[in-house]
Amino acid sequence: MTDLAVIMSVYQNDKLSYLEESVQSILNQSYNDFSYYIVTDGPVNSDIETYLASLNDSRVLYYKLAQNQGLANALNFLLEKVLNGSDYKFIARMDADDISAVNRLERQRYFLLNHSDISCIGSWYKEIDSTGRILSDRQLPVKHNDIKKFYYTRAPFAHGSVMYRRDLIETAGFYPTDTILMEDNVLWGKALESGLKFANLPEYLFMFRKDPNFYLRRSGIKYGWHYIKTRFKINRSLGLPVHSYLFTLVVGITKMLPSFLIRYVYKVT
Repeated sequence: MTDLAVIMSVYQNDKLSYLEESVQSILNQSYNDFSYYIVTDGPVNSDIETYLASLNDSRVLYYKLAQNQGLANALNFLLEKVLNGSDYKFIARMDADDISAVNRLERQRYFLLNHSDISCIGSWYKEIDSTGRILSDRQLPVKHNDIKKFYYTRAPFAHGSVMYRRDLIETAGFYPTDTILMEDNVLWGKALESGLKFANLPEYLFMFRKDPNFYLRRSGIKYGWHYIKTRFKINRSLGLPVHSYLFTLVVGITKMLPSFLIRYVYKVT
C-alpha cells in the first residue's frame, strides 16, 4: 500500500493542453508508487472530461462534482477521500496548469521521511507563460525560521508545489472555504499557529504557469480589501510585528490597481 496521495482539482476554465502536461508530469514521476486523486469541480469541457476518463492508469482515482464549489471545497472533498480511504502519510498538491519536475515527488518524500519535524515541504520554482517560456526563477526561504519570517509579508510556498504530512490537515484543519484565492495562505497560517514546521527544497522542482488572466483574477477593490482583512486576521493570530501590517496594506492597495499595473509592480519587486 502506497503512503503518498496526490490531489488535483480541475474546473471549467482549465485548458486541455495545460492539463495534459500537468497530469503527465505526475504520471511520469521517478517515484511512481502513489495514488492520484483528481476531481472536476463542476461541469468541464467535453475534451477535458474525455481525456480524464481515458486515463488508463490504476493510480488515478477520478471524481466529479455536479456543481462548481470552488478550489477549497474541491480540495477538501479529495482530502476527505484520502484521509478516510487509506493510511496515507503524505499528500502532494498539483494544479491543472502547472508542471512538476520528474523527480519532484521522490525528492520531497525523501525529505519528509528523513526530517520528522517538518510537516510541509515546498521547493523553488520557475514561472512560465502560456507557451511554457520561462519568465523568472523564484527562490524561497529554505529553513523554517526564515520561512516563518517570509510569511510575515507573503505566501511561503507555491501552493501546487507542496507535499505535506496528513497531520497538517488533522492538526490545522481543512482548507478554509470563506476566502477569495487565499485558501492556502490561510491554511499555512493555521499550521504555523499550531506549531507545525515548514521547509523548502533549494531545487527547481516545479513550474508555475502564469496565463494572461493571472493578474486579472487577482485584482480589483473587492479582492484587495478581502486580502487586507484576511491577512490582518492571520497577523493577529500569529502575533506578527507591526511591519507585517504595513506590508499587508501596501500589497492590498496594490491589488486594487488595474491588472496591467499589478503586472508591472510584480516585475520590479
